[in-house]
Amino acid sequence: MSKSIASLILLMTFAWSISSTLAVEGVLQGMPDPTIIEGDDGRFYIFATGTGLPIYRSDDLVSWTEIDRVFDKPVPDWAKRAIPPTEGIWAPHIVKLNGKYYAYYSVSSFGSQRSVTGVAVNATLDPASPDYQWTDLGLVVESSPDRDDFNAIDIAVFQDDDGRAYAVWGSHWGGIKFAEINPDTGKFTAEAERYPTVATRLTGSRAVEAPFLIRRGEYYYMFVSFDSCCNGAESTYKVMVGRSRKPEGPYVDFNDKPMTQGGGTLVLANNDNWRGPGHNSVLQSEKGDFIVHHTYDTCHLDSHRILQIRPMYWTQDGWPVVGQPINTANPPRDYDGRFTAESLVGSWRVSIDYGPERIIDLIPGGRIANHRRASWSVANNQIMLTWPGQGQSTSIDRCIIEPTGTSFIGRNQDGAVIRGVKICN
Repeated sequence: MSKSIASLILLMTFAWSISSTLAVEGVLQGMPDPTIIEGDDGRFYIFATGTGLPIYRSDDLVSWTEIDRVFDKPVPDWAKRAIPPTEGIWAPHIVKLNGKYYAYYSVSSFGSQRSVTGVAVNATLDPASPDYQWTDLGLVVESSPDRDDFNAIDIAVFQDDDGRAYAVWGSHWGGIKFAEINPDTGKFTAEAERYPTVATRLTGSRAVEAPFLIRRGEYYYMFVSFDSCCNGAESTYKVMVGRSRKPEGPYVDFNDKPMTQGGGTLVLANNDNWRGPGHNSVLQSEKGDFIVHHTYDTCHLDSHRILQIRPMYWTQDGWPVVGQPINTANPPRDYDGRFTAESLVGSWRVSIDYGPERIIDLIPGGRIANHRRASWSVANNQIMLTWPGQGQSTSIDRCIIEPTGTSFIGRNQDGAVIRGVKICN
């Protein structure tokens, strides 16, 4: 069999596996390691791990259609020569730099530190445009076990308001690395000869990977994924975050622990029937902020990793929290009013840091059943739960009520995620 025929069969097999799966909760399966961007046409585009680097498009963040692939072969020739055992392209990142779209991609083999990251460029994301043409620019960064303390995969690139651009990347080993990018070439700047570490883990599994950078106000936020990615129902992947006043760090968590010392504030972990949420990107748009990630559905494990998109909210002290996944039954929406206490009365499933749930009953008069001194109140789209402790101590949970009025998300005064889902009125 010729190489061209073999490649064609591989592409057809992969395409069939995408189109033949059923959507679960209104999202598409077969989209691991998603990276998202809003195009010049106002549509949303996702690039994901897969043969030839598949591209998906949506008008509403709910319904997605595969529209093209960056490459007409599973892996670019130069990357296949560099990494002969590879079976495909991993962990892409799409970003707009100085008016052009750069699609970064990783090529490696499972468990190996011998990896390469490349980049392709296009003037537009719309395949119908006469200017649409992907041009591969080749190598950006590579890693070798006898030379480097990092793994050259999972790159993400961010361009700041002043025009300067930065890259973060890495998986396991020495953690997450940082370098400056020339926004006119998509490659590292000439002076980027050494790569400082901006996040690592010193104990436990030491697994940290898939960084993503954004800026909000005076802070830069770096999201990473901890623990085990790809073990189905046994996955322990979770999204963590730190922030800094400088793009190069130091990044610290809610308790001011540096991410170079294992710090990180929890954003999203296993919950409900979802396992291993992680390898996220973030969309900042006029529709709001959204976290985009993959996860497993324990009710449909045969679907493997699926795409999930959740609205991202910000607490009063500037830390992100994420809501319920959007889907056909729960599309992105704005608040259509303010919530009253009467609308929130009922039973709620509540958890701390996505741990064991307990039932609390919000009853009229701002009381919480079976908690004599506890209370709750609502103002606009926020709910506050007050839990008096021993002596003068009091714990306060400040949460954002989602537009449906049937869930809330926030943090307590210690920075732990507080999540509530209404189960009855």
